[in-house]
Amino acid sequence: MRNPNTTQTKYTTSIEVAKPTEVVFSHLLHDVAKFWPEDFEGESSKLNDEFIFRSGEGSHYSKNKVIELVPNKKVTWLVTESIRKTDNFDWTGTKMIFELTPKGDHTLIEFTYDGIILEGEYERLVQICDMVIKEMLYKFITDGTSFNH
Repeated sequence: MRNPNTTQTKYTTSIEVAKPTEVVFSHLLHDVAKFWPEDFEGESSKLNDEFIFRSGEGSHYSKNKVIELVPNKKVTWLVTESIRKTDNFDWTGTKMIFELTPKGDHTLIEFTYDGIILEGEYERLVQICDMVIKEMLYKFITDGTSFNH
């Protein structure tokens, strides 16, 4: 049951990395477990692949599906099931969109969270998205530093 105190929002953050678009795109398809801060199970490398994120001993669960895949340009994940057990927050229907733009021998990565948040949690969303993209993904792509679960 969806928590009634939710709101629809969109947040975009971006980074530029000194790697070609093809390399960055490959990381987004094949190395999610190495930069995403939650336990990862499943596949995310082709259209209609499904995968699960879990954390906090099952207190956070998200099943996702790759619904858009444009080689070297765009990947979109759709949350098909979700629950944060601590407050019954459900963000099913949210899209997580990665868009790549070549900039010479660099790549601009724009990440957009397009979906549901609890009222009053916009700043938390910004902090989490910025951490995952600007810190974890950036470090993984630029120097191979992997997130350790």
